[in-house]
Amino acid sequence: MKNSTLGMLIVIAGVLTIFVKHEYAWIVSAILIGGGTGLFFWKDKE
Repeated sequence: MKNSTLGMLIVIAGVLTIFVKHEYAWIVSAILIGGGTGLFFWKDKE
């Protein structure tokens, strides 16, 4: 799986996590969105 595809899936999971009714959901969401963005812009080795 390419890094950009995996990154987009992680970002979408982070966006969905923000709507969970939990006290620390925003922290998990921020980590997922940050990690997903990093993977999205990481260059694939070919």
